[in-house]
Amino acid sequence: MKTSVINDVQRLLAQTKPHKDAFAVPELMLLLQREFEHAPQRRQKPHEIVLDFVDMVAHAIIASPIYSDTLMREFYRSVLDLAADQGVSREELAEDLLFQSIHRPKELERAKRRGQQDARARILQAALEEFSDKGFHHATIDSMAERASMAKGTVYRYFKTKEELFNALKDAKIQEFVEMARTEVGREGDILRILENVIKTYLGFFEKNSSFFKVIIQEQKEFGREFSEKFIHELILAFPGLKRACWKASRQGRLKQMNYFTVFFGIVGFMNGVIQKWLHDGAVGSLLDEAETVKEVLFYGFAIPADQAKETNPLKVIS
Repeated sequence: MKTSVINDVQRLLAQTKPHKDAFAVPELMLLLQREFEHAPQRRQKPHEIVLDFVDMVAHAIIASPIYSDTLMREFYRSVLDLAADQGVSREELAEDLLFQSIHRPKELERAKRRGQQDARARILQAALEEFSDKGFHHATIDSMAERASMAKGTVYRYFKTKEELFNALKDAKIQEFVEMARTEVGREGDILRILENVIKTYLGFFEKNSSFFKVIIQEQKEFGREFSEKFIHELILAFPGLKRACWKASRQGRLKQMNYFTVFFGIVGFMNGVIQKWLHDGAVGSLLDEAETVKEVLFYGFAIPADQAKETNPLKVIS
């Protein structure tokens, strides 16, 4: 099949809206008709043209956002009708198309999944922008669909309600952080350096996603508590080696012997408080500017032992 035909098919599918996918079939038949007209020059039989054309179009449709079983059924039915007008045996062609679909490589299914993943990612990105701009209660599926350049029905195909979409977005953000943390944390062997990386990674991630997390804080009663519990649970699972590293450091005298989970929850809770203050103050400046203060308090506390206290201290408490 010529590259120009493939390009024409992909261009046609890209311009077709999901709720108007039926309009793509007549246009595809015009392209197939054009191939029949050029057949004598190429010395290619109509039967072969149909099989090549259908295989190429099927791949393109399944990889596109407009894919549906209804669309595929109408496409095959129209192909059989048009091929019959060219003298191609409907029965033989149907049999060959059946075998072609059965033996179609697994790439087709992978292309379908890629198309679905891309569509889902576009919806989640549009939802992130919508929730960040308007908050949960004022956000609408209609606006999200418009932001994603999709039909509302396509969004509902992936998410039945706004709440389901919001929860999916929270889960996606948790997973995004977990994957990033596994990459960024633990590159250094020293336990204090590892913990410092945890702090900076955590603060940096919340700064990057400040608009969305502000929505979660605003809707604390409905979403905040459940999100926090799930987030911390996933964090504990994300750092399976951190507990061992802390235990080893305590054996070496680098850390005090304390309950790991109590300390872990305490560290996360303290950082969440710093983040909430930063958001409350309008997210002015970089959240990473607080990393040194967080590290100092968590590592060494903020009280000076009486035997080390001086009458005058050059440091000032900043409100």
